[in-house]
Amino acid sequence: MTTKKAKPELHSEAQAQVASFAQKTVDQAQAAFEKVSDVAHSNVQLMDEAANAYKNRVTDIQLKTMEFAQLNLNAGFAFARKLVAVRDPAEAMNLQQSFFKEQAEALQRQASELGELSVTLAKESMKPIQDTMTKSFAGLSKATAA
Repeated sequence: MTTKKAKPELHSEAQAQVASFAQKTVDQAQAAFEKVSDVAHSNVQLMDEAANAYKNRVTDIQLKTMEFAQLNLNAGFAFARKLVAVRDPAEAMNLQQSFFKEQAEALQRQASELGELSVTLAKESMKPIQDTMTKSFAGLSKATAA
């Protein structure tokens, strides 16, 4: 029984191919990790931008709501002062009707303004995400067109 030994140059050539393949695999894995890491970092920044926009607009809405509450309370106190000074029931009724009409109009304006702030909140919170999606789809379109 004779055993043939592989030629040394074939053995070293196979080792070189295995080493080259292993190096390419490690390089590809590192490149893939770096891409995933870049995407993760981009997503964190994107979410941070969206969260900051959301926080800023929510703060605006909260401040505006507090402002409206103060205005409405002041109007209520002014109405109460006027009502206390009235001596005639007909004048009291006219004062009350006028107050309710003014407050209804004020509440309508305030609701409209809060609605506009809410729309701004939604737009500004979604803008970073929309921009990123637009860029991604544009890049995808270019890649598929090529």
